[in-house]
Amino acid sequence: MGWNDWYEDRCGVTESDILTSARRLVSTGLANDGYNTVVIDDCWMASARSAAGALVADPATFPDGIPYVARQVHSLGLKLGIYESAGTATCAGRPGSYGHYTQDADTFARWGVDFVKFDFCHLPSGANPAALFDQFGTALHKADPRIVYSQELPVHAGSAPASSAFTNLIAASAAISNMWRIAPDENPAVAAGVSITRHLEADLPLTPYASPGHWNDMDMLLAGNTAFRYSLSEQENQADVWAMESSPLMASGDLASPASVTVLGNKKVIDIDQKGVQGKLIATEASVDVIAKPGSVMLVNTSSTRAGVHFKTRDQLVNVWGNGSPARTTSGYLNRSLPAYGVLMFTTAKAA
Repeated sequence: MGWNDWYEDRCGVTESDILTSARRLVSTGLANDGYNTVVIDDCWMASARSAAGALVADPATFPDGIPYVARQVHSLGLKLGIYESAGTATCAGRPGSYGHYTQDADTFARWGVDFVKFDFCHLPSGANPAALFDQFGTALHKADPRIVYSQELPVHAGSAPASSAFTNLIAASAAISNMWRIAPDENPAVAAGVSITRHLEADLPLTPYASPGHWNDMDMLLAGNTAFRYSLSEQENQADVWAMESSPLMASGDLASPASVTVLGNKKVIDIDQKGVQGKLIATEASVDVIAKPGSVMLVNTSSTRAGVHFKTRDQLVNVWGNGSPARTTSGYLNRSLPAYGVLMFTTAKAA
């Protein structure tokens, strides 16, 4: 759990942005809720390596260097994450890690980095991607075994659940890293509901690969993001789906936004996410998927039109965004009409 600058700042990110967001995680109480990692994404590095081949922070945007930022973040009781790519260049054209895997892993460990996001851009022609990502992960954990390894090996194969190439890379990722992206970057041109349900469709078949310490990563939460401008209900829907699937909760929005804090700080949602098991599809009625894991159940309308569901349950259901009152059922059935791409998530308990 944590915060990443990419969807909010992109290549305009600065040292000040990172430290401001770190302080906001603490002041808003989100750090106490578990959002304890601040990740610097692409564009933090200078346009060229040092004469010795080492990565160097961009002197214009990170004038005090990454070790300084790490010390400041650590002083707040938080962890620091950083970005690199497996290829010759990052996605934004900065120096990539290819040919420097051990050197970069040692550098990150020496700087006090706690989390590394390793991207899939500009790999050399003919390279074996899985072997390269494994090579870097091995070097990283040799340098410091406690560093969380987050990577994007599966992304280049797309996110089609039926693709054997995709699932093969998911399996490889589960063996070499702590979390791995299962879908391409978010796109502001794609409607929130469409994006959320596409991510869910891609992730549902991947339950066998998820376990404590190894998670399918559905990408970042956009609560409070100023570029995507999801409505409050869409922000809640995304958080519900991510939590039911036990995706890492890595936010990328404006932490000064009250909506961002409200959505990210929902303790029921966080608890569902942190259960240690990914949700499974247990039923489908028309276009509504019913997904469950211990202590919770979620209804998702995967279509572009309103749809109803007549769901049988013996449990007491409480909407995670409601006032704590049990949902009304009739003769043991929950009857609901969901808007296009609508999501409802409930905690469950045995009825008295």
